[in-house]
Amino acid sequence: MAGVNCIDYSTLTVTNAVQVMASTCSPTIPDRAKGALITCETDQWRWTDDGSDPSSTEGHLMSPGDVLTFDSWSVPKLNWRQVLQAIRVYEVTGTPLLKISWYD
Repeated sequence: MAGVNCIDYSTLTVTNAVQVMASTCSPTIPDRAKGALITCETDQWRWTDDGSDPSSTEGHLMSPGDVLTFDSWSVPKLNWRQVLQAIRVYEVTGTPLLKISWYD
């Protein structure tokens, strides 16, 4: 991502209980994070960012190999931090493993 720096890297194992991604990943969202690149390594999961809880049938479906980006080069000059703090995740199949790179 041009003009930004990767400031940390996290992992998250998604469970069948709703989790707030920014506070349950390890390590948690860095203070300076304004964007993220999230990859789905294994199994399916769903996410929301509007305050509602995802479930096995509600939310955006992600499958292994899918990539989710929140970055300023797709929406210029937007600080994605508020959105990143609102993302809730839920397991659909198996035990999804997410890899997250945080950007400033």
